[in-house]
Amino acid sequence: MIEQRMAARPPALVALIALAIAILTAACSGSTPTLAPSLPAVTVPSFAPDSTLEATLPTSVGGVQLLTASASAAQAYYASGTPLYGLTVLIAGAGAHPAQVGVAAAADTGGKIQIPAARFQGVETAAIQASVEALAKQADPNVTIKHETIGGKQVTTATYSGSQIEPIVAYVTGDTVYFVKASDQALVEDALRQLP
Repeated sequence: MIEQRMAARPPALVALIALAIAILTAACSGSTPTLAPSLPAVTVPSFAPDSTLEATLPTSVGGVQLLTASASAAQAYYASGTPLYGLTVLIAGAGAHPAQVGVAAAADTGGKIQIPAARFQGVETAAIQASVEALAKQADPNVTIKHETIGGKQVTTATYSGSQIEPIVAYVTGDTVYFVKASDQALVEDALRQLP
């Protein structure tokens, strides 16, 4: 069944999860390379998607159609072929193991909006929130972190002054974090309204 689902998706869609996380990773890595914390070795037993997490993502935001995909954290590492700095820092900072983490993403093909998400099974909301803020500060100690309400959700917005990167909005709910990065604030608001 998993093989049928993966075969039914175009290869570009399967790679979407790695792309969205790579975009977030690039945005959160700052301009100077920093060593990411090490994680335990993980074998990839299957390419099982996290369909529960993926189902929480919107398929259209502000009239922009989105593609969605999901995977285990281990699969996201395998598919990307490169270290995923942001995901590594989040997992380690939350005190989780990659086997506890499912990832999903929604994005359009034109680069207007990306919504990577991660579900940390068994991890407290406060630990995830702390890890999100630590990631933002590690990327750039001069980041402006603002706690605000957007689209009816309590979020944390990281703004990197002097950067070409749009602000990154993090929404933590339960054991899940959603990141929203868009070229237009209206897209961010609509995306957040649609998230659980």
